[in-house]
Amino acid sequence: MISRIRTYLTGEGLGPTLVKAVTGSAGLRIAGMGFSFLVGVQLARGLGAEGYGIYGVAMSIIALLTVPTEFGLPQLLTREVAAAQVKQDWGRMKGILRWATRTSLWLSVVVAIGLLIWLWLSGRGIGSMLGLTLLVGVLMIPVAAQVSLQAAALRGLQQIVRGQLPDVVLRPAFYSLLLFLVPLWLAPLTPALGMALGAVSACLALLVVLVMLKKALPGQVADADPVMEVRGWWSSALPMALTEGMRLLQGHVLILLLGIMVAMSDVGIYRMATSMTLLIAMPISLFNIVGMPIIARLHAVGDRVRLQRLLGLTAAGMTLGVAALVLPFLLQGEWILTKVFGAEFAEGNVILLVLCGSVLVNAMFGIAAGLLNMTGCQKQVTHASFAALICLLTLSYPLIHVFGLMGAAISHVVSTLVWNLIMWMAARDRLKLDASLLAFPSRGSARAGHGMG
Repeated sequence: MISRIRTYLTGEGLGPTLVKAVTGSAGLRIAGMGFSFLVGVQLARGLGAEGYGIYGVAMSIIALLTVPTEFGLPQLLTREVAAAQVKQDWGRMKGILRWATRTSLWLSVVVAIGLLIWLWLSGRGIGSMLGLTLLVGVLMIPVAAQVSLQAAALRGLQQIVRGQLPDVVLRPAFYSLLLFLVPLWLAPLTPALGMALGAVSACLALLVVLVMLKKALPGQVADADPVMEVRGWWSSALPMALTEGMRLLQGHVLILLLGIMVAMSDVGIYRMATSMTLLIAMPISLFNIVGMPIIARLHAVGDRVRLQRLLGLTAAGMTLGVAALVLPFLLQGEWILTKVFGAEFAEGNVILLVLCGSVLVNAMFGIAAGLLNMTGCQKQVTHASFAALICLLTLSYPLIHVFGLMGAAISHVVSTLVWNLIMWMAARDRLKLDASLLAFPSRGSARAGHGMG
């Protein structure tokens, strides 16, 4: 039995590729979660409640400011690098790498200048600890974006597991080490020093990913003349950036509404439930990270049969993974939440289970967003995100007014269903491909003769 499994995993088919990539990604994610948890403990113990609060506010602002500096470029880079590698178009690969890097750096400069101007006009400069922490955090804005970009390029080169290593594991690992050594040997921890150490850890991760990318790039890229398609790349990046912006707004709008309409204790329960759904949705994240570069490659070579099979396998894997993580909360959710968060959070299990419905919806519809983004149909994802956001904004206020937290959860599930339905139909109409669980077992051969939209 073991020899058969070993033989299967050494194969080159889609099944072995998915198993190895998902297994490696899962290992990295678990290690990254461990280091991130350790960093949180070190910061909280070293800074105290007030200092940790200052650091948390500053870090949230910096994290939001990294969104425009990336501007959808990581997804675009993964797609273009994967396609260029298949076609051996080394000039195009060199062009997209150079353009994406420079564009992100210029955007980072603009964002950093805007933050500095705001700090100056608001009077929150070095005179306040929050202002000083934000000033130090300016250093992290371009570095974090570059780590994300270079890692995305690695994933485009089919270095799927290695492409996750810098951001997922190395940054928190370096950060944890610095948080241990610097306060011990040099200076007591402050919010500004904590932010500075975070920036240093991002720089170290960037150095590692640059070395990894240099080794992974085909030798022909260095000698090729860069081919630039700036207008087309901007056109592709803009919908991806808008999609990411709407995703962030979707993630925050319910919390904002609940903060206005219900007690803060209820907001805390809902936040706990949403944080748990992020853990339960881990299989979806893993399959998206693994699947997108493979989709881009199969689309570039026109292998529709294997692409449809990949979509079916991905949807099945997502659904099984999510169902396995939901089951304990279905059976003993209140006990788990009591042990982990405290007795006052036990009543949130009902809300958590409803929100798990949206995660299952995402899983059963498969990697539809990744499919559309990797095949040049990213505008359809933007349209779906806009429709889902409008749905959420329309439903959330009246449902929260009548049903409270349950109304917020229901509006989230409905908007998720709308988002997935629109993308599923777009993939079927434009690409003649089915990304949902209905495609398992794969029916790729049945649609292989249809042209790409």
